[in-house]
Amino acid sequence: MKINRNKISEPESVTIIAAGTTMTGKIESNQPIRIEGRFIGDINGKGTVTTCSDSSVQGNIEADEIIIGGQIKGELSGFTSITIQHTGAVEGSIQSDTIIIEKGGLFEGECLMTQKEVEIIEMGPKLLEKQA
Repeated sequence: MKINRNKISEPESVTIIAAGTTMTGKIESNQPIRIEGRFIGDINGKGTVTTCSDSSVQGNIEADEIIIGGQIKGELSGFTSITIQHTGAVEGSIQSDTIIIEKGGLFEGECLMTQKEVEIIEMGPKLLEKQA
């Protein structure tokens, strides 16, 4: 077995706001973000933004995926998905391709599910005859 020593994978970095910490400002990151404490401000992430059960966020979040276990007040935009876990609560607006609210999760506000483009195939008389 040959080992490629040139290919060393670096562990994925995670930005963490620890429990007991309050932070105000703006976060922009290409790596996952995990909120365990309190954050006031906007988050713009290219990866996953996760809020833990005892956390709170007051501000807007835009990320590929948003997983909510804590309290959030603001506008959320998840390009792939938004999940409100059983301990999570959102007050505000959410927009995503996929929205999941677990039993016990709370949501109050406006919801917009974006649609991916659908290819329309026109069926002429000959195609319809073949299907019949």
